[in-house]
Amino acid sequence: KAIFGALYGLGVFGLYALLSALGAPTFYDKLLCVPLLNLSVIGIDRFVQSVRPHGFWSRWRENWQRLGTNPVHMLAWITFFLAMTALGKTDGKHTGDSLPFWTQSCQQNKNNACQRLLQLESTYCNDNSAWACNELGAHYSEGIIVAADAARALTYFSKACELRLQASCISVLHTQTVNRMEPRAFDLRLLLREGGKNLMDMSEPDLYARACDHGWSFACNNKKVSAR
Repeated sequence: KAIFGALYGLGVFGLYALLSALGAPTFYDKLLCVPLLNLSVIGIDRFVQSVRPHGFWSRWRENWQRLGTNPVHMLAWITFFLAMTALGKTDGKHTGDSLPFWTQSCQQNKNNACQRLLQLESTYCNDNSAWACNELGAHYSEGIIVAADAARALTYFSKACELRLQASCISVLHTQTVNRMEPRAFDLRLLLREGGKNLMDMSEPDLYARACDHGWSFACNNKKVSAR
């Protein structure tokens, strides 16, 4: 089981890198390695049987059996969750959910950061975030992190304009002009959902506090104003 799990983990990381390089959807990384691993079960079992009689494995196995497996499993999981809690990794917030994080990483030319930024903004644009659509339009207009595409830029600017973002409407009328602005409250309700439901019922003070925690510096000022 341990070897199977370790191979699965390595397989997921390897397939993610491969699929990313090929431009294929990366969510298949957790699926494609399962059939191969299932076919390798007999080989893994034979390998384990072959090493069982030898030195370290035999002594470790004897000590394991004396102690019992349940207490060991419980101790391992308790230690794991305590460590995750201490690191603040047990709540819904994750660095990978933060658009400012990916924007900064892209500016620093970190591996796949710009591609990931475009993917996230595309997802939020499809969810009708005018800010995300405007950002995509700006990217395709500027041609800095992605190849310039005037037609595609106009499509994104037009959608953002339809969603009542004035900056995008100006870009539609003046195609050589790129206008950026901070996300509106409605956009934040989509951008800060952390993989969960849209935050339509969250109060604006809580919304801006959450945005501030995610690295949106403008929201920190709004949070202070809301708190007064």
